[in-house]
Amino acid sequence: MELEPVESPDDVVERRTIVTALPLKRPARERLAALLDARVIDVREPCDRPDLVLTPACSPQLIGALDRKYHGARIVVVELDDWEFDIELSGPVKRILRSGAAAYVLADSLDELAAKLAAPSPTAVDEPDAVRELSSTQTVDDLIAAFLRESVEYSTRHSPPD
Repeated sequence: MELEPVESPDDVVERRTIVTALPLKRPARERLAALLDARVIDVREPCDRPDLVLTPACSPQLIGALDRKYHGARIVVVELDDWEFDIELSGPVKRILRSGAAAYVLADSLDELAAKLAAPSPTAVDEPDAVRELSSTQTVDDLIAAFLRESVEYSTRHSPPD
């Protein structure tokens, strides 16, 4: 009896591997994996070649250590609050925005700062509450900025009035 392969090597699509240094419980990692169609593993699990490493706000030394351990992977600092999964990982940026700052801008030059400050500010009316896919021209900075805007809007809606 001859066995037939279930899938040819061409049919197998490699999923991205994401290592999380965030203190996420298994259900949260599973949810993130489903949302990203990726393999999401805890930093304590062995992993040879992750594509992405998620970490809470931490020291530059820790970022360097993660970069050395997972050479070639993108390191992304995450500030996250998710009440459904009992996650509260606010960092300095969220604290600054919650204290009343209108925005947090990252710029590598005065030209870049001016370009970002001159760009029209999105409003809740301009952007519907829909999931938007990143185009190939958008950067991780754009994604993080969008996440921060959504976080501020969410916290504003759910904060008790003064």
